[in-house]
Amino acid sequence: MAKRSEFDQWAIDWIESEKKAGRKCFDVKKRGNSYYVYYQSTRYNAETKKREKVSGYLGRLIEGVGLVEPDSYSEDDEIVTPTRYGLGVDTGGTYTDAVILDLDDFSVVAKRKSRTTHHDLTKGLYASVEAVFASCDVQPEEIALVGISTTLATNSVLEGHGGQVGLLLIGWDPMSPVNFGEKTQAFIKGGFDSKGRAVQALSKADVVAAIEKVSDGIDAIAISGLFANLNPSQEKKVKELAMEITGLPTVAGHELSAEMGIDVRAETAVLNGRLIPIVSKFFDGVESTFRGMGITAPIMAYKGDGSVMTLEEARKYPVETILSGPAASSMGGKVLSGVEDCVVVDIGGTSTDIAVMDGGFPQIQFDGARVGGWRTRVKAVDMRTVALGGDSRIHIAEGNKFLIGPERVIPLSTFVQGRPGLARKIAYETIFEYYEADDSFDARGLGEKEARIFAAAKGRGPVTQMEIMDATKGLWIIDEELKSLVSQGALEMASLTPTDVMVTLGLYENGDRKGAEAGVEAVALRTGMTRDQAAHVLYEEIKVGVAEAIMSKMFDDEFEAWRDRGSETLMRRMAGLDRNGKMSISANFSVPIVGIGAPARHMMSDIAERLGAEVIFPENHDVGNAVGVITSKISESMTAVVVPTPDYRFMATVPFMGASYHAHLGSAVSSARSSLESMLHSKVKGQGGRNIATSSKIKTFFAAEGRMGEWDETVIARTVNRVEIVSRAIGDPPEVL
Repeated sequence: MAKRSEFDQWAIDWIESEKKAGRKCFDVKKRGNSYYVYYQSTRYNAETKKREKVSGYLGRLIEGVGLVEPDSYSEDDEIVTPTRYGLGVDTGGTYTDAVILDLDDFSVVAKRKSRTTHHDLTKGLYASVEAVFASCDVQPEEIALVGISTTLATNSVLEGHGGQVGLLLIGWDPMSPVNFGEKTQAFIKGGFDSKGRAVQALSKADVVAAIEKVSDGIDAIAISGLFANLNPSQEKKVKELAMEITGLPTVAGHELSAEMGIDVRAETAVLNGRLIPIVSKFFDGVESTFRGMGITAPIMAYKGDGSVMTLEEARKYPVETILSGPAASSMGGKVLSGVEDCVVVDIGGTSTDIAVMDGGFPQIQFDGARVGGWRTRVKAVDMRTVALGGDSRIHIAEGNKFLIGPERVIPLSTFVQGRPGLARKIAYETIFEYYEADDSFDARGLGEKEARIFAAAKGRGPVTQMEIMDATKGLWIIDEELKSLVSQGALEMASLTPTDVMVTLGLYENGDRKGAEAGVEAVALRTGMTRDQAAHVLYEEIKVGVAEAIMSKMFDDEFEAWRDRGSETLMRRMAGLDRNGKMSISANFSVPIVGIGAPARHMMSDIAERLGAEVIFPENHDVGNAVGVITSKISESMTAVVVPTPDYRFMATVPFMGASYHAHLGSAVSSARSSLESMLHSKVKGQGGRNIATSSKIKTFFAAEGRMGEWDETVIARTVNRVEIVSRAIGDPPEVL
């Protein structure tokens, strides 16, 4: 079947004219040189009390004539199928997006946004979901599948929030004290060697004593055993006893990672335990909210590796939802654009996230995500994130240099609404950063200095930093305290943002334009420019910043240790549009760049020229994350390794199965691949996966690159350093039928 991009221009023009006229319930297919038009609509079946989809043939499309209907038509020719709707919700740093999708063709039926309520994420979620149902005739009970991504786990890690954890370490007696963020710890004799053989058997009495030692005053238990990634049997026994004795949520390291390193698996397990009480409470609220609306469909949580898992799994393994929001954007960009291999750039209110899609799935960081100083072995999308979004703070540094981010603030165009005279004050005083106290904030937990600052701002409405300092009568260095008060929610901060710049230039609509113009006017007066000049200079900085972020991601993928002052200067020149010198340097992308997120079309308006790339802004790109949440799959992946042995054999090491030895390289690889794919297939099936497919990629690393010699087993054993088998199983998530 021909793709839409292969259509003749006259056919594309006809389709666009039909869409503009509001006639969207059709599809056009090309066979050979002919075009055929099909209709699709929905209707309510009173007998089944369900909505159904009706489709059929409309006629042939002829150049210069238009649609030619068939000579005869009968309702018997119609194809009737049940409707399948999905609800996707993404809680971003600034907005919570909700979309209803037709799960057969992934077309957007309805979409709505609401402000993310950071003090209680379920409130913003409820508001957006309620609004999306109110905007269309789809009923909650008609939803077949729900997908949700959340920033909660990531933010909890970054902010240091979490429950108390007791850690049990099996078979490891470190030379010096260790701590991975747990409240209590105990060591148990046992463990395995590097071939998965028991070093020492467990003693039930020792295990019970250790469990009782760590279980007082904690919220969860974490377990990590020596070489449990090869043989998890001892971790499983200890977990079973811990849950039986304490009833507390318990996680073993092998459940989260198959990688080497008892210390890193321990840290991952402890982090998971810290997140359990916070994330479980959120998902309990989510489930209660959806069920209260009449939604009976399965609810899937988005993982940081671009796949989904059941809500039950998410409560057990919340650490896997870290970075789920950015991960959803990569899948949303792929689905909306229809491009399997591309660079997805998601620009939201808080940040810009860049991921590379390969074969329809995002590239993965198999060595684990690092968040807020925590090392984890949780697989995550290999993504570059920069603090550049529509609501990023713009400020002026020394030498009239403009800096964008990393703080997220309230745009002036939003902030001046309902505050008469503030826009005029901003332009007159040339101060465009303001604070406002949340008068309901409980200040009893603040330090002495923070409490004085909060009291100085409370009840006064919008105030500048100078006005706060004057009111404190003696505090003149308060930058860090202001930042802390904003992060705690005691103060709100408003400033000039990229959103305001685009509003001033007439590219974007948001709030009150007078507030945006006042902020740009203040910048102009402080830097000796006209307002129009300042707006265009700021807009150029914004677009260069996005281009640099994209190139940085690609450079990181292609080169090691490329970053220094000279290379960054060179990259900035490449990101600009000045091609008039005696030598110009420009990028050239071989795959398309897909832009999603509400500000993307404007903040990437000339990215095609800057980076020498095809750029796609698909329809509904403003809710790409929420689309990605509901269109992804259940996926599990794992890696096995084959290495030569001194006696010219090959050892295949498969996670949780230990080592096996083979006379031939091919049989070792085949055995490892078969074991991995079978294991992953069972794991996806256990989560309710349907239509499961498995695949593997074989990577061979040679001791001497390109020097294979004669093809016989002895030579192979001497020249192959190792072979990695990376396997994946992918299945459709469960649905209500």
